[in-house]
Amino acid sequence: MDRSSLKLDVLIFGGGISGLWLLDELHRSGHRALLLESGNLGDGQTINSQGIIHGGLKYALKGRPSRASRMIRDMPMLWRRSLAGEAAPDLSGTIMRGEYCCLWSLPGLRSRIGLLGARFGLRVRPRTLPRNERPEPLRSWKGSVSRIDEQVIEPHSMLAMLADQHRPRCLQIDTRSGLEFETSGRGKVDRVRLLNPETSAPLDLEPRLVMFAAGGGNQQLRQACDLPGQSMQTRPLHMVMARGDLPRLNGHCIKGTSPWLTITSTLDCADRVVWQIGGQLAEDCIDATPAQTIARARTDLARAMPTLNLDDIWFTTYKANRAEAANNGRSRPDGPIHLIEGNTVTLWPTKLALVPMLSDQVMKHVSQPAGLNDDLLQLQDWPRPTVALPPWERDLPWTDVHSATPISM
Repeated sequence: MDRSSLKLDVLIFGGGISGLWLLDELHRSGHRALLLESGNLGDGQTINSQGIIHGGLKYALKGRPSRASRMIRDMPMLWRRSLAGEAAPDLSGTIMRGEYCCLWSLPGLRSRIGLLGARFGLRVRPRTLPRNERPEPLRSWKGSVSRIDEQVIEPHSMLAMLADQHRPRCLQIDTRSGLEFETSGRGKVDRVRLLNPETSAPLDLEPRLVMFAAGGGNQQLRQACDLPGQSMQTRPLHMVMARGDLPRLNGHCIKGTSPWLTITSTLDCADRVVWQIGGQLAEDCIDATPAQTIARARTDLARAMPTLNLDDIWFTTYKANRAEAANNGRSRPDGPIHLIEGNTVTLWPTKLALVPMLSDQVMKHVSQPAGLNDDLLQLQDWPRPTVALPPWERDLPWTDVHSATPISM
């Protein structure tokens, strides 16, 4: 059977923010590039993200400069320019959850020391919020409340905007029965063979460079190219969501030298306010049941915002895995990681905010465009992936606060 063949400068696997950001950069620089996605764009880490463009708060709270804090502290300014349409990629159509995050701490010496580290360790430093400028649940807080200019974005809107711009270059694939690699050595991909998921029509792709930007899916892709699987680690989170008559709030409540609660807020399809709640809570409760995790969240919220009324609030939870480069038994890599093996590059951004840095690192290894025509009319009948639903729009079991059993701290 004859198969059509298409030569490419770069082939990207994975339609999260890393893959789409790189696709945008490659297209603008004149490369013929395609992106392949087996599920929905952003499925996994990007769509589950709270959308905070971090500037290194978690590292600064430790009170000492680190390589990680130095790497991430310039990211808010880079993102701010893209979100304003002043730099590529143009993300000016992204819905903003907020222009800043609040920062407050529980009583205690270690928490005060942590906040002091944040004031001196961040490029974007916190500044005190007058009581009348605080979000409503923090107006009666007896301690200091600060503002840190870390923007909070709506990941779904960012993904949708990039997907619309690059629809001709994004293809839906079936990795179970419609994907085959032809290799001539470890990590050396000569050809990628696809079957159209709707018509079973064959397509051969001959890329000069292959990028794996599929998060947790990188392991399967690497194994298919005879690459070692121990290069990746996953770290799980058990996130909580609250829905109902809640104020709009984005912020971090500090306990000791870590973000104890990290809260971001958005609106669901029925215009109800939804809080995503992470931080230390999400890490501590990874082995807890949803009921136990909700009970912990209820207790923690009452301590962090004593005047917050939870009577008519509904809760649910979801789990998310963070896929990262293996880090020799330590928790998190300091920054974005990429591995070059043969003509494959495996990418792990580590954090949403570090995607621009990862893109800059990887683009240094991309050859000049081969001068291929970007006309992709032959792929016009190929199905395109859609953007994943955010977690609060999924079919999850919500429970009211009275159904969650309080726990003692």
